[in-house]
Amino acid sequence: MTLTELELDALTEIFNVGVGQAANSLSQLAGSTVLLNIPVVQLLSKTKVAQKLGEQGAGRICAVRQGFSGVFNTEAVLMFPVHQSLQLVQMMVGSDVPLEQLGEMEQEALAEIGNILLNAVVSGVADMLKIEFTGSLPQVELGPVADVLCPDGELEEVVLSLQIDFAIDALEIKGYLVFLLDVASVEALGKKVTAFLESMV
Repeated sequence: MTLTELELDALTEIFNVGVGQAANSLSQLAGSTVLLNIPVVQLLSKTKVAQKLGEQGAGRICAVRQGFSGVFNTEAVLMFPVHQSLQLVQMMVGSDVPLEQLGEMEQEALAEIGNILLNAVVSGVADMLKIEFTGSLPQVELGPVADVLCPDGELEEVVLSLQIDFAIDALEIKGYLVFLLDVASVEALGKKVTAFLESMV
């Protein structure tokens, strides 16, 4: 997978529209302002993404996976260190909910959070690139980074990675969103980004 610096800059702008929409939706869900940073968009190997999550002490991660099909097909995987996933759920439901109940609602809440964030980001991309996607239902997965990110064992495969930081009140959580794209989809994405850049001239 190859994209130029100009194309990556354009994708940062495009993805940031969706991240802003996600922040608004998550703020309504949480009843408090949720801050999401401008995403850091990079092409990274799955090994590098796993390394970055590992630097946060994430031997195991919680992930929300959702497929999108359209002009190009992609599988989006939103990942957090396991020890931060409960914090993220608590950010959304409030500190009044007992911890034992929080554990019971963790997967359902994470699926809802992932659904909001993934659909907002992908909708932002679709609007900016003037294309349409159909999404599958989100699935929550839990396990070692390599097992979740690389079920096929292709550790050196390059993916489109967005680093997103969540902040609400005093809590800060760092998550990664990666888009798994096959060769044909990378080519289709590149053409759409080129057309977007040409429309800006």
